[in-house]
Amino acid sequence: MRVMITGGTGFIGYHTTMALLDAGHEVSLLVRSVDKMHAMYGPDLIEHYTVGDIVDQKSVQQAMQGCDALIHTAAMVSTHGGDAQQVYATNVQGARTVIGTAIEQGLGAIIHVSSVTALFDPNASRLDEHSPPGPAGSGGYGRSKVACEKYVRELQAQGHPVYITYPATVIGPDDPGLTEPHVAMQTFLANFVPLMTSGNQYVDVRDIARVHLMLLEQRPPPGRYILGGHYIPWRKLASVLEPITGRKLLKLPMHAPSMRLAGKLFDRAAPLLKLDIPVTEEGMIYATRWVLMDNSKVEQELDFTFRPIEESMTDCIRWLCQAGHITPRQAGKVV
Repeated sequence: MRVMITGGTGFIGYHTTMALLDAGHEVSLLVRSVDKMHAMYGPDLIEHYTVGDIVDQKSVQQAMQGCDALIHTAAMVSTHGGDAQQVYATNVQGARTVIGTAIEQGLGAIIHVSSVTALFDPNASRLDEHSPPGPAGSGGYGRSKVACEKYVRELQAQGHPVYITYPATVIGPDDPGLTEPHVAMQTFLANFVPLMTSGNQYVDVRDIARVHLMLLEQRPPPGRYILGGHYIPWRKLASVLEPITGRKLLKLPMHAPSMRLAGKLFDRAAPLLKLDIPVTEEGMIYATRWVLMDNSKVEQELDFTFRPIEESMTDCIRWLCQAGHITPRQAGKVV
C-alpha cells in the first residue's frame, strides 16, 4: 500500500510515516523542504516525495499519484493571537485542497488528523465521537479546526471513506521542531509546575501513529476516533514528573481566570514587543477549562491500549535532554 502523507516533517507526520515504513508500506510525502526531510529521514529512506504546499492543487495532485490512501496531518499549529488569520486560512484551505483531491481521485481510505480543539466546548461534560463541532471561540487555531471538522463530516455523511482522529496534547520523543506541549514541559522542568483547577490529557505520538496504521490496515467502517490518552489534573502533574526525574519540582499556585486574562494580554503585547511567551488566551482556555476526552471507541473497536503515561513522559524528557532543550540536571535521573 502506498500512502500519501502531508506534514511528514512534523511531529505526528514523522512518527506516522515511520510506523508505515516499519510495517512495510510505501509513502509519498508532500514537503516544503527537501533539506529538512533528508535531515530527518536520511537521503535514501523516502523514495517518493513532492515539493509543494497543502494549499497548492498541482503539487497535491502530483504527490497523490499512485497512492491508495491519504493521511492528512499537516496543519499550522499556533494559539498566538497574531497568527490567527494565517492559521485559519492555511488549515481550512489546506484541508479542502488535500482531502477534496483525495475524494476526486477515489482513494480507498482517508485519515484527517484533527484535534481536541475541533470538539472543544468548555460547557460540555465530556467529548467523544458523538460530540458536535465546538463553538470555536475567537482563536484562529480552534476556529480553523472546527471549520475543517464541519467540512470533513460532510464528506463522511456523503459516504466517502474518511476517518477522523482527535489527538489531545501530543508528547513523546523525536519532535522535528519544538511543539507547544514540549515548550510547556521545558517550563515544568526548568521553572515550575502550575497548580490550577482542571487538568490536561496527554497522548503519546507513537500511539497516534499506531492508530493510523491500524485504521489503514484493518479498514473498519469510516468514523471518528478520540485519542485522548491519559488525563492528569494540574494538581497531580508534579506527582507524575517527580518520580520520573527524581527531583523536587517547584509548584506555583495559579488563579485560572487570571491566567486567561494574562493570555489575552500577552496576545496583544507579543507582536509589539516581539515576545515568545507560551501563554496565550486560547491556550489558557484549554488549560484551565479542559473537558475529558473519552477513549472508549478506539480502545474497544481496535482493541487498542495506550501506553503508560510514565513511559511517554520518560521518553519525552530523555529526548528533550538529548536534543539540548533541557539540561541534564533538569532531566534528573532520566539520563
